[in-house]
Amino acid sequence: MTNENWLIYPTVDLFVYDLADGIGQTEDKISQNRQQFWQKIYGEKLSQPQQAQIQQAETEIGDYIDLLGDKKVAVFASPLDGYAYPVKFGDTYAVQFDLSGKIEPDTDKKFAPKEIDCLEWLKETIISRFSQPATIGQSWLVWGELTAGQDALKTAKNCYNKLKLVPNAKWDRDLQAEGQFLGANFYELWLPPGDRGNISQNYHVLICLFSNSGEASIATSCKTMTKLYPQLLQLFRYRNKVIWAYQQSRQLKSDLKDASRKIQEIVKQLPEQVNAAKVDLKQLQQNLVNCLTIFSIYANYISRLEEQENTIKTNLNNYNKRLETIAERMKKNQNELKFLATFSDFAEEKYVMQVKADNRSLSAGLRLLENAIETVEGIIEIESAKADRTLNFTIGTVGVGIGTSGVAASIYASQINSPESPKNPLSAHQVFGLSVFLGILAGLVSAGLLTFLDRKRKAK
Repeated sequence: MTNENWLIYPTVDLFVYDLADGIGQTEDKISQNRQQFWQKIYGEKLSQPQQAQIQQAETEIGDYIDLLGDKKVAVFASPLDGYAYPVKFGDTYAVQFDLSGKIEPDTDKKFAPKEIDCLEWLKETIISRFSQPATIGQSWLVWGELTAGQDALKTAKNCYNKLKLVPNAKWDRDLQAEGQFLGANFYELWLPPGDRGNISQNYHVLICLFSNSGEASIATSCKTMTKLYPQLLQLFRYRNKVIWAYQQSRQLKSDLKDASRKIQEIVKQLPEQVNAAKVDLKQLQQNLVNCLTIFSIYANYISRLEEQENTIKTNLNNYNKRLETIAERMKKNQNELKFLATFSDFAEEKYVMQVKADNRSLSAGLRLLENAIETVEGIIEIESAKADRTLNFTIGTVGVGIGTSGVAASIYASQINSPESPKNPLSAHQVFGLSVFLGILAGLVSAGLLTFLDRKRKAK
């Protein structure tokens, strides 16, 4: 066994982030989010008193809430040396799982070098705590202290391979940045999900190896990490939120492209419908309903895509500010954290620019749909006006006919009892027939006249 397969006090930490209350989520969904998060810690459903206590803790003022009052939960069975530390950041739950193997009462045994083969077992033990994947994302931290004369780079490579976290792991492909900070060598490895992937395919590992400098060295390293943990908990929160928002935007882009295809189909059908010999008013009205429905859905997608763009920008800005805070809290020069700023540069160039470009290009579909709606509404208005004119025309001619026949009938009725009435008056049937005839004749004459005037008006 080579020297690079050993570490003093090898420790694995997992930082998990879950959505606490998303935009538009109901109280039932928020309660379900809370339940699933705490199952990661306790491994079972919360009792009503526990849930009420935790819900009350979430109402505290501030962006950083210790859900258990700064307490750490011993979630691993004895004699394992580990804990869980849950907090809430705004709309996000976060928990740190820390495991360093078995508890050793004897300090000499506790800080004795161990084979790094144990890293996989530590990882699997942590994962066994929960079955539900993180809804926002997660980050891993592997740290320990090197033995005298041990090569940091070779040991880091061995740690990454022994962890067996990433499928088909490749150091040269996955290594994103490296640097020195707080007397330790840091190596950041990352395999992001593809645009068609999901957040569970996001693999992020930070390896931190302290140099050995005597008997009190490991105690100093432990104190340094204890001070660094809260900062990493927040830093990884912003990082995972950026990646999560970008993945959300990829799904929205896919949905928008599907809706865009439907818009194109509607737009292509418009010329045929407009130029048809006889316009189907009912079909046009149904098309308008379809357009308005798609418009509502499409506008909602565009709005949500803009939200994701803002989420990425906000969390990226907070990520950079947290790097400044870490340097300040650890009393170090910010330049020493340049290796962690690599992610910020990548996200700015890849994520922000991509989502911004998607917003611009896909918003054009909204304008196209608006034009289609205006066109359909215009055609419906014209056809409705034509139908109204025809109806008014019919009512007018019928009215003239009815009026004429009514006048004829009234004249006859007034003469029935008149002293001057003819000796052989027309029968009621004859009067009815004559009045109907006069009504039809008058209707036809008025219809012809109205048609003539309408044509004359159009000719002008």
